[in-house]
Amino acid sequence: MVDYSILVIDDDVWMQRILSKTMQSYGFKITYLASNGFDGIAYAIEYKPTLIIIDILMPELSGHQIVKILKKIKLTQNIPILVISAMSDVENLGLAVKNGVAGFVSKPFTRATIYDKLLEIFGKEKLTMISRGERIDGFEQPKDYSVVKSKEPETLDLLLSESPIIKNITEHEIAPKSEPTPVSKQDQLLQHYQEDEKRSIESIRKMLLKKK
Repeated sequence: MVDYSILVIDDDVWMQRILSKTMQSYGFKITYLASNGFDGIAYAIEYKPTLIIIDILMPELSGHQIVKILKKIKLTQNIPILVISAMSDVENLGLAVKNGVAGFVSKPFTRATIYDKLLEIFGKEKLTMISRGERIDGFEQPKDYSVVKSKEPETLDLLLSESPIIKNITEHEIAPKSEPTPVSKQDQLLQHYQEDEKRSIESIRKMLLKKK
């Protein structure tokens, strides 16, 4: 018996609950919740969920930026991503597709809409196997069986302050105006993982996640 997992990256607590309940009804028994992009990226690396659901309008890192970073990280680049947003214009849809998402859902949505997207992403046979908890070859298996909630803001701030990536970003941001234009946080993260893809999962966990 396998419990498949999802990661929901959305700063709306109610939307987190709605998506969690909806996905559980389709067989995704484990839910990881993140309220910002930094937590979301950390959880994606740590737990390698079966599916990631991301809202476009997010604080600090937008949904599009989160997708771009996840698609450049070797450990997460093959995880299917479903983007949801109230911004259903052609430009946002096109950008989501360009960044490599597996599907796009406009808010408000229904259970039927989510189910249709899951069918597109996994296919009927695999989705049935997921609902039954049957093992699917090639799928990363969950590491535990708990619902993981997003860290408290102060914990996240402390965690990020200890990260060499974020420390480097902070030094850029407090530099005098005469200094070169600061590199954005998402570009710093992206550059780090592109240059150091061989870093072990344990090293990444130490950098991005508070040890349990």
